Amino acid sequence: MTTSCPVCDAPMTEFDTALVLEKYETLYHRCPDCGLVAARDTPWLEEAYESAIHDEDAGLLRRARRYQRLAGAVIGLERLKKGKFLDWAGGYGVFTQLMREKGFDFWQFDPYAKPVFARGFIDESDAPYDVITAFEVLEHLQDPRNELAGLAKRTDRFMFTTETLPSDPPPKIDAWWYYMPQVGQHITFHTTDSLGRLAKALGYEYVTNGSNWHMFHRGPLKPGTRAVMQGAGHARTLRNKLRRIG
Repeated sequence: MTTSCPVCDAPMTEFDTALVLEKYETLYHRCPDCGLVAARDTPWLEEAYESAIHDEDAGLLRRARRYQRLAGAVIGLERLKKGKFLDWAGGYGVFTQLMREKGFDFWQFDPYAKPVFARGFIDESDAPYDVITAFEVLEHLQDPRNELAGLAKRTDRFMFTTETLPSDPPPKIDAWWYYMPQVGQHITFHTTDSLGRLAKALGYEYVTNGSNWHMFHRGPLKPGTRAVMQGAGHARTLRNKLRRIG
């Protein structure tokens, strides 16, 4: 049976195997066209999501504060401070709460997690948003084109993080921390090429820092926004750019 790439539909080839959740022998495939690596047969997912936030995630609060600064800068540069925003698959709502404390009209959606910090601000509609964020989410999606199609109809600016594969050819499963087979929630691993193709399939253009910070957008971005997006994750460069922004 041929396994097709969930982004570009090219036939995938066998890449590596790993023991997921320390008991499921799993085959990972790689797309020879866009470079994406994925586990396509994933019978363990329900078990992996018994806890929405896995025990090994010790950096949740630190990341939320960093995302708050970066998202706030982008929203300000795009002159959208009075807009409405959604954090999709936002876990317990920490980021949403931090953004609301800064005066941004942020809402939250996550079917797997109780919104402990965002009660009263749960997205239950199909309303449009000026920006939708999704931090550390795309590596969880088995069918990213279809799973993001609904969001693509609701915003012209989709800002997200995911670690792209660090080399070509990519590292084997036991040689890169982000695969995390012991947790079982990370199943799809992108390249900048696969993300660019995904953006096009959803009707977007794509800007990235080439590593972990990405944005799909329709229409032009402000020059400062593009500079921040391309510098995000590179701490010294980003600090200098944010100082110049004011």
